[in-house]
Amino acid sequence: MAYNLKNCVTAMIGCFLFILLVLPSSYAFLCEESTDCHALLKFKEGLRSDPKGHLQTWNKANPFCNWTGITCHPHLQNRVVDLELIDMDLRGGISPFISNISLLTTLSLQGNRFYGKIPSSLGGLSELAFLNVSKNNLEGNIPGSLHGCQSLKVVDLNYNNLSGIIPKELSWMKNLTYLCLSQNRLTGVLPSSLSNLTELTQLEPAVNYFTGKIPPQLGALRKLEILYLHRNFLEGSVPTAISNCTALREISLTGNLLSGEIPLELGAKLQNLQKLYMIDNNLSGKIPVTLSNLSQLTLLDLSLNNLEGKFLQSWEC
Repeated sequence: MAYNLKNCVTAMIGCFLFILLVLPSSYAFLCEESTDCHALLKFKEGLRSDPKGHLQTWNKANPFCNWTGITCHPHLQNRVVDLELIDMDLRGGISPFISNISLLTTLSLQGNRFYGKIPSSLGGLSELAFLNVSKNNLEGNIPGSLHGCQSLKVVDLNYNNLSGIIPKELSWMKNLTYLCLSQNRLTGVLPSSLSNLTELTQLEPAVNYFTGKIPPQLGALRKLEILYLHRNFLEGSVPTAISNCTALREISLTGNLLSGEIPLELGAKLQNLQKLYMIDNNLSGKIPVTLSNLSQLTLLDLSLNNLEGKFLQSWEC
């Protein structure tokens, strides 16, 4: 009996040691057999600098679902769904191989030093719902192919060096709720087709080089809560139709070339409005008395215009 027990223990120890020896190579095999893992390694190859060593775990000796910034599907084995590398000071290009991670739902690369173009191949990620590449050094055009990401709800491209126009294809992404393009070098007019994005709650094309008029069609965005158009070269009047966006909480039109009168309807209809900025334009006429109806208003700045009239006591925030 003692002899059999000894043999059993010896066999168990042998199995344990075998597992320890084989396990790393099993992970490596897993990675070699995985399209997702291969795409991640290609992404890493595209980096020129990882000064803080955040991606040291990204090697075949570790299961790739445990790599820094990676989340895998809870039910589908070894399928990556989230890639989040935020504020890591990473420098390099964004690899087009990312589009091979076919179940990717979140791509968050904000606060790094990525440069080059946004890969047009990202348009193949049909499950992608959240795209944030803000606060990088990306340049070139916004790829129209992004319309292929029909699940997209959030697109944040703020604080880059993107140029060109807003592609019309963005207006085809019917699930989009958040479109932020501020602090780039975008030009052209604001497309009236943005009114097709009826789920939008936040629209921010501020601090660019947009010209032309504010499209009155934006009045169709009934769920819009935030509208930031400041620091562009927009001209013409403030469209009355904006008052149809009754969910609006914040409007910033500061630093444009807008003229004419402030529509009375803004004060009559936008009962949820909390902040209204129209600083430094060419607005004229009387300050609408209807603005005193905005009971939720906490910040109102109409300075550096050619407006007439005085603020009533009831307007004090």
